[in-house]
Amino acid sequence: MACAGGFETADGDLVFIAGKGSRFEQAVQAVTSGQNGIEFTHVGIVQRVGDGTFIWEAVPSGGVRRVSLQMFLADAAEIDGRPAAVVMRLKEGAAGPFSDILKRLEDLAGKPYDELFIPGNDAYYCSELLQSVFLDKAGHRIFPSAPMSFNDKETGELSPLWRTYFEQRGAPVPQGVPGTNPGDMSKSPMLYEVYRFF
Repeated sequence: MACAGGFETADGDLVFIAGKGSRFEQAVQAVTSGQNGIEFTHVGIVQRVGDGTFIWEAVPSGGVRRVSLQMFLADAAEIDGRPAAVVMRLKEGAAGPFSDILKRLEDLAGKPYDELFIPGNDAYYCSELLQSVFLDKAGHRIFPSAPMSFNDKETGELSPLWRTYFEQRGAPVPQGVPGTNPGDMSKSPMLYEVYRFF
């Protein structure tokens, strides 16, 4: 897809968005922060098909799937009338070939969304999907896990939004369980920014 200024996305680019402010997105924003302080709530992977640009993502409503870039950006908040979205690219040689990444994505298509954020359960949330498919040439994940925190950035206490979220699902809050999130991933030294939609 040609963007303003003639920028073209490439296979394997990561697109990070700040959401419109649903309760789920508010919960994510309350406990994470991203590159340059942008509170990213979602991330997906670019695949170019002919003249089209598509995004692989994991979402509560559809699990692991591929959608058009336009559909993906429709969930972004707006900054000055444009999507609050940033395109980032892997440093040269950070991961194996995109064909391998795509094969792993296709193998995971249709897997359910990991609403409990538990590793190794064959379900995936957005950044967990990326973590699972971006491997180096030796087969190791290039985006590390870190202990997850569901504590509010301002108060340091468990976010009420997350308390309610897990209570409704009859599950414990996975505080400290290894995981990832779009904000932390956007700050990876393996990535550099190539385009902003706003």
